[in-house]
Amino acid sequence: MTPLLSTRHPRQLHLNEVPLPVTLPPDFDIVHVGMGLGVSGLDSMIDRGQAVGPSLYCITHRMLLIPVGAGTADLWRASHSVCTKGSRLACLTQGYQRRCDTRFWAAPPAPLAAAVTAPAELHDALSLTRARMQRPATRSPFITQAREVCHV
Repeated sequence: MTPLLSTRHPRQLHLNEVPLPVTLPPDFDIVHVGMGLGVSGLDSMIDRGQAVGPSLYCITHRMLLIPVGAGTADLWRASHSVCTKGSRLACLTQGYQRRCDTRFWAAPPAPLAAAVTAPAELHDALSLTRARMQRPATRSPFITQAREVCHV
């Protein structure tokens, strides 16, 4: 069974979505990304010693909502995620919007904790992580190699 959440780094958890983390500034934008890609991307940022802000985890939609600096939505161009203006913390889904039943905040412990996650570093981390996830396996033990047979 695949774990719902898997991370290499400890996180401070606030097992509710309200109140907002006190470190958040009054104005910020939100990057919406799938949970698998988002958690892996944030882990890679922490691996490189980059500061990471709090993130809202939505278990219902398997989405990660990552606050970034205000104005990021105007510049964000990525196929792996969406960035929305303002601090509205709603999951983005197509079609019917199911209510978010289980959401919680998580942030890395100091010294890597920041008010918000840096958008340029987040974009790079998500892009590199996505590229690694899409890379085909070079050799699978379940694929048999075709052998040439020479009949004399």
